[in-house]
Amino acid sequence: MSRPDDRPPDPDAALDRAGFAAELGRMKALSGLSFRALAKRTVESEGEASGVPMLPFTTFRDYVQGRSLPSPTRLDAVLTAFGMPADHPDRERWRRALRRATEAPARPPSDLRPYAGAEPVVADLRGRHAEVAEVIARLRASPPGGVVAVTGHSGVGVTSLLKGGVAPLLPHVVELRPGPEPAERLAALLTGTAAYVLVDDVHALRDEGDRLRAALRVLLAGEPDGGPRVLLGIRAGDLADLTAPGARPVAAVRLQGPSAEALRAIMAGPAEEAGFPLAEGVADLVLGELDISPAAASSPPGALPLVADALRAAWDRAVADGGTGVTIAHYHEAGGVHGAGERAAERVYATLTPEQVVLVRPLLLRMVRGRGTHGDAETVRRRVSRSAVTYGQSPAAAATTTSLVDALVAGRVLTADETALEIAHDVVLRGWPRLAGWIAEDRDRRPARGMITEAAWVWHHTGRDAGTLLAGRLLDEASAFAADPEGLAELFPMERELLAASRAERRAREAGRTRALTAAVAVLSVALVAVVVVLVGVLVGSG
Repeated sequence: MSRPDDRPPDPDAALDRAGFAAELGRMKALSGLSFRALAKRTVESEGEASGVPMLPFTTFRDYVQGRSLPSPTRLDAVLTAFGMPADHPDRERWRRALRRATEAPARPPSDLRPYAGAEPVVADLRGRHAEVAEVIARLRASPPGGVVAVTGHSGVGVTSLLKGGVAPLLPHVVELRPGPEPAERLAALLTGTAAYVLVDDVHALRDEGDRLRAALRVLLAGEPDGGPRVLLGIRAGDLADLTAPGARPVAAVRLQGPSAEALRAIMAGPAEEAGFPLAEGVADLVLGELDISPAAASSPPGALPLVADALRAAWDRAVADGGTGVTIAHYHEAGGVHGAGERAAERVYATLTPEQVVLVRPLLLRMVRGRGTHGDAETVRRRVSRSAVTYGQSPAAAATTTSLVDALVAGRVLTADETALEIAHDVVLRGWPRLAGWIAEDRDRRPARGMITEAAWVWHHTGRDAGTLLAGRLLDEASAFAADPEGLAELFPMERELLAASRAERRAREAGRTRALTAAVAVLSVALVAVVVVLVGVLVGSG
């Protein structure tokens, strides 16, 4: 029994533009030819001698993908390219199908996906023209063999900028892709014939061996050797780790989150290009839910992935609904950016190992605090030191924690910079039911743990200044939290060290006060004896 997709083309089944495109797709599949090969068959009758195509392959592709409809004349050329004779009776059936498609409300075909969703954009990048131009200018100004690095917080779109914006504008670009022996493959690319070598997401490649990082250190330390220019997509912290003291400076472009204007282009552009513009008000609604001002010069690092996922889901909802484009209703039905935050978080959570699942709850709860003194007000995000989450752990435990952090960053649950981690956006904080449940369960414990976490952050970043140790009521609350075995088990090694140092400081102060009091008592005792002796002498003399 044949599947529905295996049936032969039937123009009478085409009731609208999507149906017309689907039947053309069946014609293409039946022909077994590529778009380019089909386009070469559409020659003008007066241009047959020169073989000039009537339709470029991109236009042919747009017809089959439902982005646009052909004119009756061009339809005849398309049918001829498919091998249909000029006097074939089915041509009239196709003309009737074209008239129906033209008169019917335009609806996107089911296989048209203008939004990349959680995946990076790899072509037709929108809204980042200025940043793309800056990277291109840096590359062209660098000498042969020079290095240009694009850095930024996770989630600001470095990969999309490089692969969807910069690389398509460069000639002879080759990319170092994930795989075995990355250092050896990088060396081969650097001695090859490419004009540009793209090495994106160095952080993700690190698990494939330290030799790649060693090779990059050598590359960044040496002088340009006349080979291909190298374009690095790398976190700022990783770039600092790979750059040895005294090494040549690397041209670096620091990418920020898109401006509000750029986000509008990112949202509207793909739908407009597909021929189904967003309904009025959708872009404003997205910016409002992300709390981004219409005039904002940049957006939070976690905003862009949420926008991409939310619009992809809204588009899919519109297609499933048979709509003519994304409306506000489709956006709400798909869950908006809050739904995108939940989907991103659950995708990551589903991939965690049992060891990581044990760690994820206490890790994320450290990144939440209440605005109120006792933590009972609305929760907000808290930055946590990257070093604090692995400090003092065994190598195996540190590796597990690091892999968990990497997974949460890659999945857009957390954002990371050189020194700190943070929940990606308030949308994730409030839109992920699993995290909301953890926060509710932790309400009574959160104030004390949060106080210890913040105190450890300050203590660490002030060089363990004794003036930042816990004391008084705060030390009492921290000690009470740690007295519970469950609470003690939740404390990171650095937090335990803070508590131990604070207790030692208290004991030292109490011991100092005891010594001072003892000395004072001794002095008073001596003075009292002296007074008694004097008084006795006076009494004896007077007698």
